[in-house]
Amino acid sequence: MADSSLATLDALVAAAAVGRSPARLRQLRWLAGELTLFVAQTPDVRPPRTLAGWFDPALVGPFLAAADAGQLRRRGEAGRPSGNATRSVRRSCLRILARHLSLPDPVPDEIPRPAPLTRVDPVPAGMALGHLATRADRTRSAGAVRAAAMAAVTRELGLRTGEMAALTLADVDLAAGTLTWRPAAPRSGPSPEPRTARLTHATQAALRDWLEVRPALVTMAPRSKALWVSIRGNHDGSGLRRPPGMPLRPNGIRRSHDRAVQDCNVNLAGEPGYEPLPRVPGRLRPDEPPAET
Repeated sequence: MADSSLATLDALVAAAAVGRSPARLRQLRWLAGELTLFVAQTPDVRPPRTLAGWFDPALVGPFLAAADAGQLRRRGEAGRPSGNATRSVRRSCLRILARHLSLPDPVPDEIPRPAPLTRVDPVPAGMALGHLATRADRTRSAGAVRAAAMAAVTRELGLRTGEMAALTLADVDLAAGTLTWRPAAPRSGPSPEPRTARLTHATQAALRDWLEVRPALVTMAPRSKALWVSIRGNHDGSGLRRPPGMPLRPNGIRRSHDRAVQDCNVNLAGEPGYEPLPRVPGRLRPDEPPAET
């Protein structure tokens, strides 16, 4: 294979990645690596002499077949076929590079899109929120109060776990009855502007209850500005003890949601109209985005 062809492919990746996210740059490099490996290990494939040759249908078709079948894996189990997500990324990267050269679409097929996420029906969702609110009122435990507030915010505003973890005390305005959040940034392009939405009275009440119990949790971390904080102490990855009141990270948000869902599914099982809630937070989000103030 000509060295100039390889160097030009690397330069194409660098040029096509300008203005794109670091994740996309890694994907483009990964795709280029698969292409060069395919050509190097396939005897009946002639090495491209021009940059456009890398996107010739006669090369792309067999390449995709081999890559999708797992024959070009450098890590993991050799020969294990690629999932649809990986196959889709592979084709997206091919198209990005081809478009940068003003070439026709080199991809001969389409990967089926995943089915839309089915949202939780309003009836069981409302029953679950009611159960969590009742438990919080009855026990007044910090864990129950936090679970009720987090579920109410997720259901009403549809925030993702990363967006929930990024919330601060300053984002809550109970006097105005609003919550401000920063939408997750796209893979490329500018970050979206913060959004503010008016909350229902029920969600305002749940947040007010949480803000009343939160101060007792952050006595060891008084400077914490995070809205959602841990209930109990735990250990970090190095074995150091972390006190209660530490900011919840996305994984902590997901674990809290999982515990709340399990509680609802156990205690509401058999109730008329109730269906078990999924453990995926996204299914609890509303179908329609919240109206901004």
